[in-house]
Amino acid sequence: MNKALLISFTFLFSLSSMFAQETEADGATGSEGPSIGMVRVKDSIYMLKGKGGNIGVSVGSDGVLMIDNQFAEATPKILQFVSGLSTKPVRFLVNTHHHGDHVGGNKNMNDAGVTIISHDNVRSRLENKMRQEAQEKMEADFEKKREKMSKDVGSEEGDVRAKEAMGNLEDYMSKDNIYPSLTFPDELTFHYNGEKVMIFHVDNAHTDGDAVIYFTDSNVLHTGDVFVNGRYPYIDQKSGGSLRGYIKALSKIMMLIDDETKIIPGHGEIGTKSDVKTSHDMLVRLRDRIAIEYGTRKSLEEVLANKEITKYYDDRGYGDGFISTESFVTLMYEIAKKRFGSWDEKKGKQ
Repeated sequence: MNKALLISFTFLFSLSSMFAQETEADGATGSEGPSIGMVRVKDSIYMLKGKGGNIGVSVGSDGVLMIDNQFAEATPKILQFVSGLSTKPVRFLVNTHHHGDHVGGNKNMNDAGVTIISHDNVRSRLENKMRQEAQEKMEADFEKKREKMSKDVGSEEGDVRAKEAMGNLEDYMSKDNIYPSLTFPDELTFHYNGEKVMIFHVDNAHTDGDAVIYFTDSNVLHTGDVFVNGRYPYIDQKSGGSLRGYIKALSKIMMLIDDETKIIPGHGEIGTKSDVKTSHDMLVRLRDRIAIEYGTRKSLEEVLANKEITKYYDDRGYGDGFISTESFVTLMYEIAKKRFGSWDEKKGKQ
């Protein structure tokens, strides 16, 4: 190979590498469906961005490992992007938790023969969600039957006949397989694409089923929504999440990583240990500041009106995400109230 040809080849290779590191496009399938963007994180690990949570992708000789999968309608484009990174199939998919913007494509992945992995509570919550939806369908069907039969035979007899005409709850259950087939209680370690991959559970943080995934050799961490970069986090208390658990999870993450670790957050841009510390310190600082405000008998309205409390973070865009400043401050205020008790109750005990 002559020198000119070698220089030309090197230039073209550099261009292709740059394109692989960060791509924003609709994908090869055209403009239909949600837009997907791609960022090369490190070596053979990529982050896919789109409408839902950030997706992690590891490619190598063993195949493709994905972390989260956004919404069902995004699956074709996601797989199209992945096929451009590897000719091997997606073999494993990790659900970081049960929210739809992270697991909405589970049915598609199961149908494609992908093994889905999650914490035990993720499967339980998905099963409960399906049962709840089936219960609502069953109740709606009963009301329709009762209304129709009551017109013919009267309300009392119509109620009896409607109950007799009803099937079982299982008859209303969706047949879609959205469930992880492999679950774990605390942690799971396996070797894939030439490196050790650690998956571990953090208790009651964003939800009660959060999993954090660490690629030990590449020094890349995917946090799911246990860490959202530069935004106020969503703490889903109805699903077992808690402020205390969220802060503890961030502390655990900081103990695991170093200053060179690349972090794929649940939402936002690729982060570092410094970004995790900023999020951790923000939670502690605002928790304590709003607790003091509550302790001096400030009402929620008064605390919300004091923009200085969150100004430092608001100026940096923390309130521009899914959780607004008002929502976040309200949550902190309610947590303080639950922790210290309402002032009306204290007054009554005096």
